[in-house]
Amino acid sequence: MMTSTQRAWEGLSNSMRLYVESKLRFNGVFAVDREEAVKNQDMAMEAKLEKFHVLYDVTKNLPDFDYFGHGDTSLIIALRNAIHHHEGHQLFQSWNARIHLNDAFERLSGAEFLLGSTTPEADALTVRFYYLLDDFYARLPALKNVEKHRTLWNSELEFAAIARAGVDGRYPTTQVYVDVMPAFMSAVRRVRSWLASTGYTPSGFDSEVYFECFGEPAPEQRLGFKRIRMP
Repeated sequence: MMTSTQRAWEGLSNSMRLYVESKLRFNGVFAVDREEAVKNQDMAMEAKLEKFHVLYDVTKNLPDFDYFGHGDTSLIIALRNAIHHHEGHQLFQSWNARIHLNDAFERLSGAEFLLGSTTPEADALTVRFYYLLDDFYARLPALKNVEKHRTLWNSELEFAAIARAGVDGRYPTTQVYVDVMPAFMSAVRRVRSWLASTGYTPSGFDSEVYFECFGEPAPEQRLGFKRIRMP
């Protein structure tokens, strides 16, 4: 019988596979139904956040599992909670949803956006998922130890550098986005390392594949930007 941790890791692994499959289908679906394509990706991303939180729930009390002592794991939990409890705020609409739904592409004609990511542009195989940077700062007051999290995100996730580039480029805060995929990948890799230190053994095909994958050395992270002007 699988343990609760094995089930949680299996759920996270499965959600990551389904996200990739949704991403691979994106262009084909987008050509037929723009809204369906965007919402499929948004829901697949949110499923990954939910499954990460399930793993957090079953491991958070284990020795040395310090989820709130690192920028990546704390950010993913904060993001999941904000989306899960959407009542009372309109934060965390994805870049794809903002640009491609409700005739926004036409309404944003001529606007330029700054998209920051620590995944090098040369890494064409790595997917990116953007949320408005300012939404994370707006969500900080809902967290305990606000300044601690601000410092972690600013330093470990390059939020301060992205915000500074936005100011230097005279971008409105509503047009500066951050790629959360590097933080998600780093968070999963961190938890995988914690699990390995306990002697954890994955159970199931997806579980084993992703446990092995996230045991490999982390890819290089280097801050870069895309500047996209709506035609």
